[in-house]
Formats: sequence, C-alpha cells, structure tokens
Amino acid sequence: MNRVLVIGSATIDSIEQPGISAVKMGGVVTYAGITFRKHGLHTAVVSNIATQDVALFRILRQQDIQLFNGVTKTTTMFVNHVDGDERWQKMPLRAAPITASQLQCTIQHVDHIHLGPLHPLDIERELLRIAPRKGIWVTLDVQGYVRRVEKGKVRPGISEDLHEALLACTVIGADRTELQVILDAYQMGIDELMNAYKLSEIVVTNGSEGGCVVLMSGEVVSYKARRVNHIVDVTGAGDVFFAAYLVSRLHQRRSVRVACNHAALVAARQVQGRYIPEDCLRVEKLRDVTPSFFSTLADPRDGLEKVLGLS
Repeated sequence: MNRVLVIGSATIDSIEQPGISAVKMGGVVTYAGITFRKHGLHTAVVSNIATQDVALFRILRQQDIQLFNGVTKTTTMFVNHVDGDERWQKMPLRAAPITASQLQCTIQHVDHIHLGPLHPLDIERELLRIAPRKGIWVTLDVQGYVRRVEKGKVRPGISEDLHEALLACTVIGADRTELQVILDAYQMGIDELMNAYKLSEIVVTNGSEGGCVVLMSGEVVSYKARRVNHIVDVTGAGDVFFAAYLVSRLHQRRSVRVACNHAALVAARQVQGRYIPEDCLRVEKLRDVTPSFFSTLADPRDGLEKVLGLS
C-alpha cells in the first residue's frame, strides 16, 4: 500500500451561499487527505491547528489518518462566499507556517507528498527546498500561491514562493483562472511553463464545465464534469477531484482519460453530499467531543514507520 503525506492548513470555514450557511472543517489536508484514504492509501497529514481546535478534526482520526500537528496560537479560518462556480473569500485568521523541521523526520518514509497551501504564508519556503528521495511523487495544488491577502480579503496574486514550489513538483493542479494568473505573471505559455519547471502534467479544472489535463508532450486531454441534479455543497470538490485523479493516475497507473473520468465521478458525488458527508464536517456537529480525543493524536516523536504501518 502506497503512503501519502498531505501538507497544508486544516481550516475552519464559514460557507455562505444562497440558502445555505454553515461552519465546517476544511482545507486540502481534510478533503484531499480523506480522498486519499478512501482510495486505500496510508495517509498522514502535517498541519498546524490550535490546541483548542484540534478535537474538531476528529474526522481525520475516524478515517485512520494520522495528524502531525505543529505549534500555533490560531487555526486558519476562511469565510467563503459561494454562488455556483463563483467564489470570493476572506481570511480573518491564519495558523503559524508549517516548517521544514516538521517534514524532515517524515519525508523518507512516504511515496507521495501532496502540497496543499491555502495562502502564501502557509508553508515555510525552506520546506519546499527539502529534496525528496529519488522516485517520490511531489504534487501541488497551486491555490495558495496565486492569492494575496489584503486586510483579510483574499485577492488574486502571485506568491514569491510559487517558483520554489513549482521546482519541487512534477504534477500540479489549478483551476483555469489560477493557471492564467500564473501564465500572465511569468509571461509564459503553458508549454514554456511545463518545460521550465519540468512538469509532467497540469490538471486544469473549470467547475461544472469540466476541464483538461495538459501533458509535457503537448497533448491535451479534455474531460466533462458529471451532471449533478442536486447540489448540496461545491466546497472541496476541486480538492477531491485532484486527489482522486492522482490516485488513479499515479498510484493505480491508469491512463489520463480513465483517471479524469474517475475523478469527475468522485467529485460529482462530493457535490451531491454523498462522498464526504457534510454532517461529518460541520462544527456544530463536532463541538461535543471529549478530551480523550487528544490522546489519539500522534506524538511528534513517533516516526511514520509506526503511523504508516512500517513497524
């Protein structure tokens, strides 16, 4: 069984959309982490969550995902306004950056590192420079590096750390707008970007319109989103899609087209509320927890050999 390490902020998200208002657990580490685990991969998460909020993330433990938590006074919080495929955000709180020292003791024990930064200061730059061992997959959801935060409001913008992140990766995921922000900032075409950073694939999503995968060879494989008759919540669908694609494409060695079709099906189930049940993520459902939960968290001194079934 392959082993994946997901790195990024676990978040408390306020979701505001027509007729719906909720406060939920979120972040790439939550949605992608659960997706990797549901596909049978040993999964661990490196994140920074404030002590008073750790118990809210018991869903990770329930899914048999090990949490390696760092020290932070606050947990990252987003306010997400969603209307169909349109979204705008505020970030009133952010956790301390995830540091290179949090990764150094774990990197040699995994087959796949998935980077899921949610804002430019989410992951310490030095962490991106830790060279993985030969043969490891490093994948990146670019969303955190194409944002800037001004007075708590999230706006488009390129992070100085994007360059380091792209150098570290072989496959990246971006929505159409995010990719265009990168191409405009670097004044490159997509083929130039892929050659400059030796990217084997770029997975491009476009909400309900579907998307495509661009290969280093220049081939473009398009896919259609699955039709959804009843939308429960689109939050996390992109994270779920990308993780499901990576499992199918990298771990199961399937073709791009097959991987896209599989990921589209899983993402549609997420939008319908049938993949990661919404009730499992809602804060009001999670507040009633006991202190005994804290005893189930990984001691930072524990190696991943134990966590990922190697000992």
